[in-house]
Amino acid sequence: MVVEIFASWLTIGAATAPPPQETQVSAEYQNLIACSAVTPDTDRLACFDRETAHLRSAEQSGAVIIMPRARVEETRRALFGFAVPNIPDMVSGGAALEAVETTLVSASQNDGWVFRLADGSVWQQVDTTALNFRPREGMPVRIRRAAVGSYMLKVGDSPAVRARRQ
Repeated sequence: MVVEIFASWLTIGAATAPPPQETQVSAEYQNLIACSAVTPDTDRLACFDRETAHLRSAEQSGAVIIMPRARVEETRRALFGFAVPNIPDMVSGGAALEAVETTLVSASQNDGWVFRLADGSVWQQVDTTALNFRPREGMPVRIRRAAVGSYMLKVGDSPAVRARRQ
């Protein structure tokens, strides 16, 4: 019986799991890279010139976005805690951001705590866990992903509270 239930759960989980994401590379970039296989040299140079112009045009029109990895990481951090549409992983091989660490700017209490953080984000406590101290400006804050799309927020050495980004 237990084996049957477990097998059913695995089958349901496999059927509803999202497909693995493939790294998406623009056609403009693929065409540019393909030029390296062209022979003779004069044809390869003409290919590089032509495809570089196409890539530049696509970038200028906004069809292709080229940005440094640091900017991508900054954007991922800024979006941490928000429910965003299924956006392909912009950092090849990058795992989902699991936690962020910052400092507390302010905290107020009204039907749970509201935490304003140094990175500009605002988080609302959504459980009834009591804090046994008053959170103060400058205290370290760590927010981590938890089960079923929720987040746990920890101020200093306090127990973590369940929170939602505002």
